[in-house]
Amino acid sequence: MSSASSGKTPRVLACVLCQNRKIKCDRNSPCSNCIKANVACTPSVPAPARKRRRPNQDLQQRLARCEELLSDYATGKPEDTTKESPTRDESWKPLGKLIVDDGGVKKFMDSYLWANIHGIKQSRRDELSAMREILEDEETIDDSNTPAEPQSPELNTALVLSDSSNADLEDLHPQPAHVFHLWQTFLERVNPITKIIHVPTLQPMLFEAAISRASVLKNTEALLFAIYLMAAVAMTQDECRERLGYTRAEALDRFSKGCRTALVRIGILKDYDLTILQAMVLYLFSLIGRYDRHAAWILNGVTVRIAQKMGLHRDGEFLGLSPFETEMRRRIWWQIVLLDAIYALMSGLGQSLLPRSWDTKEPRNINDSDLYPNMTAVQAKDGPTDMIYVLISYEMAKLMVETPILESVILQNEFGAPDTPAPEEVDKARKRIVELDDTIGDLLDKYGDLSMGPVHELAMATRPMLMDKLRDLTCPPREQPEWGTEIMTPKDNLFKISLSTGEHNLRMYRTTQLRGTFLWFMMTHFQLDILIYMVGQLSSRMTGQLVERAWAVTEQLYHFHQELYDLSVKPHAALAIFAIRGWKQREKWLLETGAPAPTTPGYILKLQTLLPSAETKHIPEDVKTPDLSNLNMAGDAVAPQTQEVPAWDSMLGLVDTGAIDWDMFAGSGNGPLPTGNGGYGNYGTSYTNSWM
Repeated sequence: MSSASSGKTPRVLACVLCQNRKIKCDRNSPCSNCIKANVACTPSVPAPARKRRRPNQDLQQRLARCEELLSDYATGKPEDTTKESPTRDESWKPLGKLIVDDGGVKKFMDSYLWANIHGIKQSRRDELSAMREILEDEETIDDSNTPAEPQSPELNTALVLSDSSNADLEDLHPQPAHVFHLWQTFLERVNPITKIIHVPTLQPMLFEAAISRASVLKNTEALLFAIYLMAAVAMTQDECRERLGYTRAEALDRFSKGCRTALVRIGILKDYDLTILQAMVLYLFSLIGRYDRHAAWILNGVTVRIAQKMGLHRDGEFLGLSPFETEMRRRIWWQIVLLDAIYALMSGLGQSLLPRSWDTKEPRNINDSDLYPNMTAVQAKDGPTDMIYVLISYEMAKLMVETPILESVILQNEFGAPDTPAPEEVDKARKRIVELDDTIGDLLDKYGDLSMGPVHELAMATRPMLMDKLRDLTCPPREQPEWGTEIMTPKDNLFKISLSTGEHNLRMYRTTQLRGTFLWFMMTHFQLDILIYMVGQLSSRMTGQLVERAWAVTEQLYHFHQELYDLSVKPHAALAIFAIRGWKQREKWLLETGAPAPTTPGYILKLQTLLPSAETKHIPEDVKTPDLSNLNMAGDAVAPQTQEVPAWDSMLGLVDTGAIDWDMFAGSGNGPLPTGNGGYGNYGTSYTNSWM
């Protein structure tokens, strides 16, 4: 029917010129714009009307079927789940389901409604898939002239991992010969204390990657980079140069960039599986002691959420998974729990936001060689295995997650008030420590065997070190032998805690130093800000057993942590300044009291050469001082040579001297160093504890 016959006024469209130029048309014929342009005014032709979709009977039937399924769910009960499911919160017991999306990625959902809509059953997946196909086939709108929307890059992952978009992963891979060195290092030094990969399954893939990387899957590539990275973390500087041909810093940067880039390009916030989760856990593990622990804790939250989305917080037995996959999921989940607890504590935080309830059982005591993908049952071994250390670690994780009273007692002890914590709270915490000691003792009696190698030695040594540290941390200030003499204020108590932390670290170092297999692991638990706090206090503390012990600890920590001599790192420079100032104050006090002058330790001599005192600022350039290369590992001077003394300003160019409050830790010590109103990295105000 024409518009004239229908009585409707015809719609006048803008002319072609105005449409193309995207300007307002007065809709006259000719229009004013065309008159000004001196061109013919061509009316626009209305677009053809869109075809109306005819009702699709097949689609309606399928929609009715879906409505029927939803109705069944709403009026009936969920599928039978008669298997008993232990839980940590009896008031909240969602069983949830694993679903497989269109890309084959397994995801966990607590909601039965969403699990059924997305489809755990193949028949229901087929229903929805067929509906989508029908809708696509029935599309009748002609969009051939409509420009396609630009594809947005996967930016979500870049929120949590920096993307080296120009990086060529092929260039970041180690040489084939180096792959085997890194793999062997990982097996000896990392795998026994993490146990999140299955060596027999992964090893052929690694060999294949060493020969030809073209066929390596993207998720496997990310895991391999994480393994290379962890191996580099576990190697010394000399080992990296000898085995890889470049420095340890270069190896860490190379493999870290490779791992991050591989994960980003996968799009881990959207596509993930167990292999990717393994890579992320190892990557997060590699950050301990190397990166800001607060940022690492936040990033670890992504790992926790991905694991939860994959249903790792639910035991595989209740999800109908194979024994092999169930066991591997348990290992990964418990390592995530442990890692999250460690990062939370190192960040000064309490209970982490793990899922409200999770029932994933602890991994069994079984070697990798006794696990294989097509096994029908997993039988724990009643004897020594290479799982010994992680089994103990899981008990420590349970302690931290399940015993908030312990955390409360420790935090109150840090405050140092004489009337806190309450005696009943201390008793509960100590009871839990005794229970942990008994549990670890039982594990060692059943599965410990010193003849089985370094990991069993580490497990045996961990028990007394851990128990001593927990008892020390839970001991109220009023019960300590120094109470009333050297400990009278909260600040005194913090000084004692920082000292104890350093002593525990040194004890762990010495225990693992002989073999050296796991010394790197113990050294990752070193917390620099605690040492800075302790050394800063030495500028105002001149006497007492705690002071003597603190100077001894400082010297030994410089011996083990040679990286502290790298004053291009600001916290290292701050520590050096506090150490030099504290030693000057100590020498001055001893001289004034008539005590014999102490021998200046080697590390102080080395720091003085690296960081000259303020009085040397205007020393002429021709003045010579001993060459730093003549100081051995312990900081002892050898045959002197000479080198130019750098100006004070150039040495401290790496530190904003006007922004650092040098007296923040040292009370009212009157050193020669400049002062300011700012703080340095929140040291002194954000003291954190470390149980590990």
